Amino acid sequence: MAEKVTLIVGPGHAGLGEALARRFGSQGNTIALLGRNQADLDSLVQVLADDHISAFAVTADLADPATVSAALRQITDKGELQTVIYTATQRTKNKPAELTADILNQSLPSNLIGAITVTNLALPYVKKTGNGVFLYTGSIVAAKPGPSDVEQSIGKAGLHSYVLALNKELSKSGVFAGMVTINTYIRKGKSGHMDPNVIAGAFENLANDRQPAEVQYH
Repeated sequence: MAEKVTLIVGPGHAGLGEALARRFGSQGNTIALLGRNQADLDSLVQVLADDHISAFAVTADLADPATVSAALRQITDKGELQTVIYTATQRTKNKPAELTADILNQSLPSNLIGAITVTNLALPYVKKTGNGVFLYTGSIVAAKPGPSDVEQSIGKAGLHSYVLALNKELSKSGVFAGMVTINTYIRKGKSGHMDPNVIAGAFENLANDRQPAEVQYH
């Protein structure tokens, strides 16, 4: 039987990617980490290995579909792609009145377009499992934008619409698509609802329950 692979796109430094890897890796899944910085990914692979979580890293530029496609071929050589968790995001401090199309286009590959690219290219692999899952990280800023996170807000609002529509489209296919919208800060090492290990539990529950399309995490 082929190994089940969970792909975490954009694990980042806040601790959520690591917590998700531990959650899904502890279930016996092999963890694939996808990002742009090989050294950062390799460091996380080693941290997970120290806790007996099987993981490997692949690099890709979310603005370049060809590199994402190549990364997915590497990933699916390792096993069946069962779960895709999209956690990539980019927050800048550009003010709304200063925003230009060029500035916005620099953040959209992380906040929105990359999610669409990964989904489009990964879906044929995930469908083969018969019961695969796509999970996406939403944010309170989609509904409550501030003057210092307008780019992230625009991207996350678009991602929210995309995921809800995707959920409806895939509802009869055996594949589930859902979003965990985080309404708090993520603080690694802090106990309580900000703890990424606790937040990761909301993703695990959604993957298991496969409903609703969106979970509001507070």
